[in-house]
Amino acid sequence: MFAKRFKTSLLPLFAGFLLLFHLVLAGPAAASAETANKSNELTAPSIKSGTILHAWNWSFNTLKHNMKDIHDAGYTAIQTSPINQVKEGNQGNKSMSNWYWLYQPTSYQIGNRYLGTEQEFKEMCAAAEEYGIKVIVDAVINHTTSDYAAISNEIKSIPNWTHGNTQIKNWSDRWDVTQNSLLGLYDWNTQNTQVQSYLKRFLERALNDGADGFRFDAAKHIELPDDGSYGSQFWPNITNTAAEFQYGEILQDSASRDASYANYMNVTASNYGHSIRSALKNRNLGVSNISHYASDVSADKLVTWVESHDTYANDDEESTWMSDDDIRLGWAVIASRSGSTPLFFSRPEGGGNGVRFPGKSQIGDRGSALFEDQANTAVNRFHNVMAGQPEELSNPNGNNQIFMNQRGSHGVVLANAGSSSVSINTPTKLPDGRYDNKAGAGSFQVNDGKLTGTINARSVAVLYP
Repeated sequence: MFAKRFKTSLLPLFAGFLLLFHLVLAGPAAASAETANKSNELTAPSIKSGTILHAWNWSFNTLKHNMKDIHDAGYTAIQTSPINQVKEGNQGNKSMSNWYWLYQPTSYQIGNRYLGTEQEFKEMCAAAEEYGIKVIVDAVINHTTSDYAAISNEIKSIPNWTHGNTQIKNWSDRWDVTQNSLLGLYDWNTQNTQVQSYLKRFLERALNDGADGFRFDAAKHIELPDDGSYGSQFWPNITNTAAEFQYGEILQDSASRDASYANYMNVTASNYGHSIRSALKNRNLGVSNISHYASDVSADKLVTWVESHDTYANDDEESTWMSDDDIRLGWAVIASRSGSTPLFFSRPEGGGNGVRFPGKSQIGDRGSALFEDQANTAVNRFHNVMAGQPEELSNPNGNNQIFMNQRGSHGVVLANAGSSSVSINTPTKLPDGRYDNKAGAGSFQVNDGKLTGTINARSVAVLYP
């Protein structure tokens, strides 16, 4: 009797040991799975499938010291300002209003007063690699500075290096747009193979230093191979490098030839950015206005944005009016979508609401904290984990102030452009259950294919398991 009771009393103990044994064996696998899921949220498998932080005017050291924050905010890549030597205008003053000097090259040696040295660039790239972040360099290869005396002898020693600086007059004429000068800046003679070799050496040096790709500034101002008698092999040559990702600034108009540039690189969807800003200004997120990318180029070849450094910082202040709420709402729309590669522009500290350069920071400093706030981080992570899932855009209950993007049965993003909270009761493919809003306060419920909950005014909701 005692022996029987003893054996019986040991059964729970044996069961406990057995369970512990299985947990110990499964522990590393479970931890690995959790780590993998977290990794999938934080970084996409490629630049093309992730989101890009345009770290506008951040120095190399600033980027290095903020790399963990960038990684944790869910960005797959950063885009730097131009890294080569540039004219130091206004006595090299680093006020944000002097940003445009970074777009006036004097040579293509790496390093400048505003961002840092080549060694600091290398160290920044090494820090990025440690966190799995890719580096895109803004490459200004259409022109040099307008100050001829400031241009280096290494450039001037190239025979027939420039088209001159006669300014473009007819923006609808391809020859004028590609062979004359943008804003009086000396235009590279891009047909010249020695020029091509010089500029390509710069790109290859940047890649050797740790860069992963390029944004080509003013790309539409450089001719294509089939541009008549003035066409050249510039783009087939320049883009033939080890870069993972390359895209051109092709501001769309009647002479931009977007689809032809897309044969060599991804291209900017500038008209789509205008559509998004118009929707935000009118507080009308009707999908009929914002679903089409306004381009003949397929979505997987497009770089999209709510705003760019030009729409923000140029004198016409096309997007400076937007508030942080507007940026969050616009980002929820473009970065929740499939296909394109969204780029988040980092404004200066305190910028927006009609103020370009509030004076709270200077060139080299980190931008505002908006790039890493809860809503934008949640949308970035949503973008990463929803890779490969179809999108379904809608306005629940016909309310054009509410945007909804349903990615298969895996997740939903909602954005409320209105000034009042709205009760949501709409069909969904999400599995039944409660979904906490990863972008902010509150939760939503799914029962029998119905999504219900309340989205606050001027806010975003990000829902997935």
